[in-house]
Amino acid sequence: MGLVVFSDLDGTLLDHGTYSYEKARPALYALQEKSVPLILCSSKTRAEMIPLWYELELSHPFIAENGGGVFAPQDSILTGGLPWQEAGEGWRMLALGRPVDEVRGKFALFQGRFTAQGFGDFSDQEVARLTGLNLAEAALARRREFNEPVLLPYAEKQEAEFMAAAARAGLTVTKGGRFYHLLAGADKGRAVKLVSGLFRGQDPDLITAALGDALNDAPMLASVDRPFLVAKYDGTYADLDLPGLVKAPGSGPAGWNRSVLGLLEERA
Repeated sequence: MGLVVFSDLDGTLLDHGTYSYEKARPALYALQEKSVPLILCSSKTRAEMIPLWYELELSHPFIAENGGGVFAPQDSILTGGLPWQEAGEGWRMLALGRPVDEVRGKFALFQGRFTAQGFGDFSDQEVARLTGLNLAEAALARRREFNEPVLLPYAEKQEAEFMAAAARAGLTVTKGGRFYHLLAGADKGRAVKLVSGLFRGQDPDLITAALGDALNDAPMLASVDRPFLVAKYDGTYADLDLPGLVKAPGSGPAGWNRSVLGLLEERA
């Protein structure tokens, strides 16, 4: 019986402030040693995730932009039987979400009422200031394909009305660690179920696990056998209540590390 681990990035595998995964290295090494696939599942763009994918020496698909797209290396044995598109530079893609231009067009219908701004409105410099990324990283973060991160100026007062306006426009809103994310046609849960199904084609008894820290991780966590909620950078936990949900003992990559090592120890 095999295991596949899905993981959010910002605030989970990556530190909220530094974007470092240093404290997760022991568990990352353990996953490699045991040949357990690690599937990154993030609000980040394809352009942001590919360098990290190579840095972590991964070989399996990853999920970008909150489930908007699944990307797999061209030689992956998982790319048969589905309408994968050629995505260039040795990659194939399953587009699950609607194109970002369509999402931004719908956002424009109600954007002014909230004086809200999305990544399409920001410069690289503004994204860098808001996120703590450097300019090169901010440029990659703005290369959206499916999902528009949005900054609400008065989030506490505007949230409910903003979500209602988005729903009327045919958009889904999910809340991440820093931004509200607008998307249409997909979410992390749908993408995780699809990728899990590809693996289960090879191992029907597969066990799936996932780790996340924010409300936008709820669909992912609800779609696996073993969900783990990592504490946020301030030590609190997102308000999630899911069957079997385990709260990780710690925040960010430290909590991620303990949870993954504990999971692997259980299965030893």
